Amino acid sequence: MLIVRLKERKEVPILGGHPWIYSGAIEDIKGDSEVGNICRVLDSRGRFVCQGFFNPYSQISVRVLSLGKEKIDRGFFMQRIKAAIGMRASIIHGNTNSFRIVNAEGDGIPGLFADIYSDVVVVQFLCPGIERYRDTIIDILHETYPDHVIHERSDDRSRHAEGLKPMSMPLYGSLSEGEIEILESDIHYLVDVKRGERTGFYLDHRGNRQVIKSIARDRDVLDLFSYTGGFTLAALTGGAKSVVAVDSSPPALDILKRNMDLNRIPAFSWRSVRADVMGFLSQEKETYDLIICDPPPFPKEQEILEKVIRLSMKRLRPGGIMSITTSFPYTLPPDDMIKNVGRAARSTGRRAKVIARLSQSHDFPYLPNHPQGMHLIGYLLHVE
Repeated sequence: MLIVRLKERKEVPILGGHPWIYSGAIEDIKGDSEVGNICRVLDSRGRFVCQGFFNPYSQISVRVLSLGKEKIDRGFFMQRIKAAIGMRASIIHGNTNSFRIVNAEGDGIPGLFADIYSDVVVVQFLCPGIERYRDTIIDILHETYPDHVIHERSDDRSRHAEGLKPMSMPLYGSLSEGEIEILESDIHYLVDVKRGERTGFYLDHRGNRQVIKSIARDRDVLDLFSYTGGFTLAALTGGAKSVVAVDSSPPALDILKRNMDLNRIPAFSWRSVRADVMGFLSQEKETYDLIICDPPPFPKEQEILEKVIRLSMKRLRPGGIMSITTSFPYTLPPDDMIKNVGRAARSTGRRAKVIARLSQSHDFPYLPNHPQGMHLIGYLLHVE
């Protein structure tokens, strides 16, 4: 058994619920320290703290599995996966057939993500420890969803940081086409689970799409970084007068158009623009009642995000509403993000009010003492 002993008081965050042990917290290691091994973690006095996956080559040396001494086997993962699925059954309501069923540390299974898209399960193994149990996990998912296609999308860049090669392949059944049709709150979407962003669609924005749908009526809307039209469709089905969707990806805009056709959206009510968002905003002359901005991560995130907000505010009519979200708050904490909003408002001579906080959907749980699990944050602003 691999034993990891911590420095003095480094067990305190773990016992408080944080699921990661960083390399700097470790005093010494005894036993087989092969990547992905399960280790027992002891405090500086030799008392048991937890069990976890060990990776000597990652800044996160241990990913906590349990604060108990139970055996980590098929039964352990079965119990955790069943509990995760059961929680979703209690919180996912309405006409929706696509959601996350396992959210890594949020469900007590580090490195494992699994999403349901109608009759397809898409799974990601993103750390060496869970990679060792891939056959067990796949078997459990197939037993739980025997009639579903199971497809792997372990191609996230975080996998490379853990020393793993990208993998993307069918595991049970196959998809003749990468795209499948899903249903979310009575809206139909085409999702490319083979090549699309993340596992195919931004499921974590479900609640935010509902917010946009609820406030879009009779508004002219600008959807920046529109991807395949999740927010665009939410706004139009919520009664928006018009929507302009801007994205730089031709494949995404192609799916967006077909999503409009799938939902029988009149062509006169929307248009798509293939463009770099910064360039579009710098040249755009029209103004809008509602602007939706969900940018991807940028190398200089704070600087670029503030510029995006500033340029967007210039295109927002007085009394308009702006939705701004980011999917990487661990590099841009909420306090810093709202400061960007304040600076952008001052530089444009506008007055912004926060009318709502935006976050990930309920099927993306995170632990109270693990802010890194809160991967999506944002604000709904009223701008005078």
